[in-house]
Amino acid sequence: MCIDGMGMVDLAVNRLIPAPSQWPEFYDWAHTTFDLSDSSWTPAGGGVRDIFGQLIPGTDERWNGSKPYGKMIHAIYLLTYALRDEYRPQWHARADYLEAARATDNAYHGPFYLRFLSNSDGEAKAETGRTAARDRTNYQCPLFDVGGCSDDPANRASVIAHEGWHHWQYKYRWVGTHLTGGKITQLEGDFYYRHNSGDFDFGQLWKYDLNSRPMRFHSPYQIAVEFDADLAEFSFGWIPISIAQSARAFGNTRLGSQFFNATSYRIGDPRPF
Repeated sequence: MCIDGMGMVDLAVNRLIPAPSQWPEFYDWAHTTFDLSDSSWTPAGGGVRDIFGQLIPGTDERWNGSKPYGKMIHAIYLLTYALRDEYRPQWHARADYLEAARATDNAYHGPFYLRFLSNSDGEAKAETGRTAARDRTNYQCPLFDVGGCSDDPANRASVIAHEGWHHWQYKYRWVGTHLTGGKITQLEGDFYYRHNSGDFDFGQLWKYDLNSRPMRFHSPYQIAVEFDADLAEFSFGWIPISIAQSARAFGNTRLGSQFFNATSYRIGDPRPF
């Protein structure tokens, strides 16, 4: 199993979210919309459910931000509520990232479910085009190990958006494998497709145009860093500054190390629009 516990940034998000007894609608919505129903989440804080999918009293740990299920709730909360939607300068709308990230069928992708694995060979991995089985995304211990380099709700939220984009790639018949080489200094990366902040109208991120100038297209790591940038610069004032700082740090690290082509933009630079 993963190393349970909450770092300072997870603790900051945990304090924002009421307990399930006070806000059951959010927890139930998150469980269903992101399809956290797989039994793999049971020992990770997801609680024990009966054959009808109802939580058995006394087993509910969805509030527990020290465990992987609770940490997923933290990330889902940021995806759902953190961005204030500044129309012109923001890269994309809050609803765009949310639609790409959530597991239910929509314009971005077909349905899939989320699974927890107590492995340590990466943060997460989307499995698409499964034969006679539903597509899914596996989330692993590096995203949850307290004190680890990936254990942060801002990073976790961007990873969920990133993995959702792999399902977008499958729906629209693009190759979903990552690249190596070029300017990539970590294990894997993508191309960064430069665009202006006003090139994608809100609600239109799922579309692409290969003939436009600049070309309107996104890779999974680009989706992650653009969410990080918007979280860092266009979150609501009640979002703790530590979350914005984490988003900027994670996004800039990826911008400098996980794109095949040279990417001069860094979070905090003026945006072209």
